Amino acid sequence: MPLFKIDVLDHYTEEKLSKLLGIIHKNAVSSFQIPEGDRFQIVTRHKSDEMILEDTGLGFTRTKDMIAIQIFSRKREKQMKLKFYQQVVEELNVELDINKKDVLISFFENQDEDWSFADGEAQFVTGKLS
Repeated sequence: MPLFKIDVLDHYTEEKLSKLLGIIHKNAVSSFQIPEGDRFQIVTRHKSDEMILEDTGLGFTRTKDMIAIQIFSRKREKQMKLKFYQQVVEELNVELDINKKDVLISFFENQDEDWSFADGEAQFVTGKLS
């Protein structure tokens, strides 16, 4: 936990996608102080006409490498989020040559009772997870 939903265009190779997911996870462990084995990532690939990420009036154009990262998580401190945003974008740029303007990240916070990892129970509520 957290759960990451990553949307990319369908030209991403398995190798590039694997590296991208590794970068996201490494920085989640570092920024959110989660265990290494706490990895939940779902990837959806899209045709070019199925993903539109405009600039919100900021004056830039995204390329075919655009990525949307949605994070579903318990509440995290603002500084943790800011650190994650900056580090992920920087590392994607350096390691995979993905333009920093191509990365959209959004964070959705929820409560302990909003998570069931298995067996139809809320493990944060029952105390099996903390």
